[in-house]
Amino acid sequence: MSNTHIFDELEKRLQNLAVLLPSAQEKDGLSEVNAADFGVSEEVDNTKPFQEALAYCRENGIRKLIVPKGVYHFRSCEGESHLPLDDMEDFVFDGQGSEFIFETVASYISVKKSRRILVKNLVLDWNWEKTPLASIGTVTDVASDGSYIECVFPEREDVPEDMRFSIVGPFDPKRYTPGCAGGIEFRPYYNDHVKKSGDEESDKKMQALVRELSNVFLQKQEKTGPSALRFYTVDPQFTKTHFHRGDCFRFRHYEYDILTVPIEDSKDVTLDHITIYSSPGSGFVGNGDISGLHFTHCRVTVRPGCVRNISTATDCLHICNSQGGFIIEDCEFGYAGDDCINIHDNSSMGVQRIDSHTLLALRVTKEAVLFEKGYPVELRMPDLSPMGFTSVLTDVSYRPESRTCLLTFADELPKELPADTVLWNQRFQTQNYIIRRCRFTNNRARGVLLQGSNGLVEDNIFENIQGAAIQIETGCESRWSEGHGVQNLILRRNVIRHCDLNAWQMAVLYMGVYLPDGRTHASVFENILIEENSFIDCPRLAMYLSSCKNVVVRRNVIINAGQLPLEAHTYGSSTMEAPIYGETYRGIIQFEKARDCTEENNTILSTILE
Repeated sequence: MSNTHIFDELEKRLQNLAVLLPSAQEKDGLSEVNAADFGVSEEVDNTKPFQEALAYCRENGIRKLIVPKGVYHFRSCEGESHLPLDDMEDFVFDGQGSEFIFETVASYISVKKSRRILVKNLVLDWNWEKTPLASIGTVTDVASDGSYIECVFPEREDVPEDMRFSIVGPFDPKRYTPGCAGGIEFRPYYNDHVKKSGDEESDKKMQALVRELSNVFLQKQEKTGPSALRFYTVDPQFTKTHFHRGDCFRFRHYEYDILTVPIEDSKDVTLDHITIYSSPGSGFVGNGDISGLHFTHCRVTVRPGCVRNISTATDCLHICNSQGGFIIEDCEFGYAGDDCINIHDNSSMGVQRIDSHTLLALRVTKEAVLFEKGYPVELRMPDLSPMGFTSVLTDVSYRPESRTCLLTFADELPKELPADTVLWNQRFQTQNYIIRRCRFTNNRARGVLLQGSNGLVEDNIFENIQGAAIQIETGCESRWSEGHGVQNLILRRNVIRHCDLNAWQMAVLYMGVYLPDGRTHASVFENILIEENSFIDCPRLAMYLSSCKNVVVRRNVIINAGQLPLEAHTYGSSTMEAPIYGETYRGIIQFEKARDCTEENNTILSTILE
């Protein structure tokens, strides 16, 4: 029997979520200043004038900086951020509808070690005239011997012969949007996003989870016309089989180059009517000891009236390793190079026991796991089941050259530690969140990637997403290890239409793990309510729900699901891969390695004739 009272209690708890605005109480002297008084102008490089204005506000306790409405260019940046709202308290930055245009690879705005900050009424954009972030290429010719393909780039009058790019993905040539049925995605050269441990056997298992094509192009390309390039390929047979005249791709020139608006070690930060039209990295990024984030009427999308094919080069909004407590409402996200929203804490897999209190953690970088002295760390079995051990770190020593970290614990370690032991840093709890009345459209990767507990996701629209609309996940592989499981989540009254275009995860709502040894019987996902949602035009399953307990699926409507054969090789980023773990899929709603789950009063129909 399901325990539905848990969901009522969760809603009551989340109703108390609140983010404090800056105090209205005035201090002695000036309460606000105008940026124009510091030399800000539409005619100059505005980085230094704005930094001087912010420094004045910080040093003199000014409550508000007003920007006269205009279009301001930022052409240089000597520090990490053009506009550092760092070490500030009870401060309002009001752009009054201004547009800020950037062209230097540095954060646009940062909020670090601050309290009660409000940033509002701003448009942030990248100078595409100087450097485009991505280019659309259409295949015009495939060599008869498979030695090359040629692409024309219609958006560009003149394309450089040495055009650089890191990843190439399918693009719908008619709709001019990311993703299309049967499209392939690949890294042109060898994938260098892999973290190896030095243990050949475990590295091989971890690498098997990297279901991403790479090493498709030789590092040889040449110009064949003003806006045309020829790319020489590694495997002639692959080229002849999988590239065709008319195929359309997005060539991304940037990927993880910046954090556009990083928010770190801060509390009670509100972003109101902030639009990001483009950036060479992730959009809004929360990390570290942050709590109390409110995003309202924010947008990450392409600028109207421009030939643009991408907004942010990676995620629109990414929150990790935080203290949770955030609200995302009445926002719009789309056209990004990765997920619209990703919520998670990080983990690591792989250990070597050194002595009774010390182990060597493998595949670890400081910026990912944030292990520090005094932090509690939990050890989990390789299948993510509890080991029953959590202890405080008494010493931490990172070894960046080998991507390892020596950890000393206050308590004695278990005598037998599996080589693939998983470490969860329990100092961080990215949970307690609301996502409501948002729109997620025309995006690569996922709509929302939910890897945090205690959430409410309701009244949102998901449409034309390349991967799953909603993905609930935890796991470990060679590139990243994210999530500590998900407990207590409500998904309600969402509309999901025409998503999972490239059958990334077999279902438009996907719940599962990624682990070297496959699916786990451990209940990594628990107390999930999925009710009164609409699932329309699903290529395969509407829902795949695994490694879970007390999942309630009720009163949903599913229209036109199961359009593709479940056994076809269209899993993942490419069309060549078999289903993950060699699994067999079935039905429209599939439970796998699940217990105490309920499916009731759902409506399933099709308007498509067989």
